[in-house]
This record gives sequence, structure tokens and C-alpha cells, in this order.
Amino acid sequence: MATKVAKKVEVLSMPSRDMAQEKKWQAESDLRTLQAAREIEASRTRLAAAKRCADDQMKALSRIKMKK
Repeated sequence: MATKVAKKVEVLSMPSRDMAQEKKWQAESDLRTLQAAREIEASRTRLAAAKRCADDQMKALSRIKMKK
């Protein structure tokens, strides 16, 4: 039986200042997401529309799952 040899993978590292900037951008994006969620939750019509959209997607996914 042949033996598999693992390939050596080169991992590129990000300079620490780039990582810090990436973390800052991620935090800012997360903040915008949280703010948008609060706005949606405060609006009955937007929340109802989002829930209908979620229901539609769940139905579509359940049809795909059932086709096995």
C-alpha cells in the first residue's frame, strides 16, 4: 500500500499593523450590522418582511432537503 506524503503548505502572515486594521474594519462592520438589526427590530413592517423572507428561504431549503 502506498504511503501518502503531506504537502508542506506555506502560510502567509499578515503584518501586525494590517491585522490591527483588519480587526478595526471588522469591528466597524459588526457595529453597522448591530445598528441595522436594531433599526429592523424597531420597525414592525421591516421585521415582518424579514420574517417572511426567512420563512420563504426555509421552505425552499426544506424542499431541497426532501429531494434526497
